[in-house]
Amino acid sequence: MFRIIAAVISVGVLSGAVYYASSTDSTYKGIVASNGQQQVYQLEKQFSLQFLSSAKNLHIMISQYCQAKSTMSLDQVQSAWLDSIKAWMPLQGQAKGPKEAVSLGWNIQFWPDKKNITGRKMEQILQDKALWNSKSIAEQSVTVQGVGGLEWLLFDAQSEFSKGDKSSCPLVLAVSENVEHNAAIIDQQWQVNPWASYDDQQWQAEYFGLLMNQLDFLLQKMSRPLAKIGHPRPYFSEAWRSKQSLMLMKVNVEALRKLYLAKGNGLDAQLRQHENMDLANRLLAQFDLTISTWPRETSLFEMLQTKEGYKQALVQYNKLERLKYLIHDEVAVELGIVVGFNSTDGD
Repeated sequence: MFRIIAAVISVGVLSGAVYYASSTDSTYKGIVASNGQQQVYQLEKQFSLQFLSSAKNLHIMISQYCQAKSTMSLDQVQSAWLDSIKAWMPLQGQAKGPKEAVSLGWNIQFWPDKKNITGRKMEQILQDKALWNSKSIAEQSVTVQGVGGLEWLLFDAQSEFSKGDKSSCPLVLAVSENVEHNAAIIDQQWQVNPWASYDDQQWQAEYFGLLMNQLDFLLQKMSRPLAKIGHPRPYFSEAWRSKQSLMLMKVNVEALRKLYLAKGNGLDAQLRQHENMDLANRLLAQFDLTISTWPRETSLFEMLQTKEGYKQALVQYNKLERLKYLIHDEVAVELGIVVGFNSTDGD
């Protein structure tokens, strides 16, 4: 048995997986690993800046909409919200990276919301105008202080703001300001490469974990609403109020593809360097197939209302599972990455 020579880097939040770099390849190509680290870091830095820019724009749009003589439409504000949550998708579900940036994930988006805590908390806050400021919002439950809280205000039938009533503008502005504030912290955290001191083997484990944690999160976004065969739970869908759950998952897959390639220095390049062209081609083809055949519908909630829609969603889920199998089982073996599990598995 090959000796594991790298320490555990971190624990997968969702899967409980721990990734180790193995010494199976004594000719491990350090140059590719180092280049890959820099390219992945630049990608994450770019993702964080895009999210901050979209969060700033959303706050500006809401501010303009809330002005007394504004000619801006609610549709424009809703579109700005969609741009923001789309920009969040490449960072969603991370368990690797700067600790403070990772820890703010729940503040940006609370999901899954199994008991509609967002709706109930938001209705409570609407009854107390003293809470309608950014400082108070930052002290409230994470269920209301992120993009989910804004979605409720902008789209939910119980929200007067979604019907054109601007009386709750101070609350909407407070929540959007909080999102922008946290986005700025995340972007600031990504200004420094958190992996700069890692050797090639440590980085290999970290990179693999970064990719797998986010893929696991994406799989849960599909599996929770699908639930048991024939018994879906559509309200477990992400962004069901705005009817954008499927569209957001497609953005997830596209971001994962970028992460996998890392501008020509990612896992794909490593596989090709190991002369495993077949696996590299099959995995890239699976990414492309999954993206190109993604449903045109934007709402998983609506798709799950019919048997045919359920079947179509299940087909997409199976494609994502295929991606996970290729990366988790085949790529890990080929590149000498050993997957273990932590002692809290199942907790």
